[in-house]
Amino acid sequence: MANFYCKWCGSKSSSVSSLTANGCSKSPSKKHELYEGSEKSEYTCKFCGTKKSSISSLTTNSCFKSPTKKHQPAL
Repeated sequence: MANFYCKWCGSKSSSVSSLTANGCSKSPSKKHELYEGSEKSEYTCKFCGTKKSSISSLTTNSCFKSPTKKHQPAL
């Protein structure tokens, strides 16, 4: 079964609809937004190159190179 992740906080769900139905405190829109990349062993911020083992650990800290000031996982 596939897992779906929020690109802003790394929350995991078994369906897109259940993921996007809930709020996300890290998202500019305040809703979970789908990460459209594949599952990886390491995620890289598309603005600064920081690497972490999960989306949630990547998005925990601020990114000074991002226009939203938050790390965003590269596809």
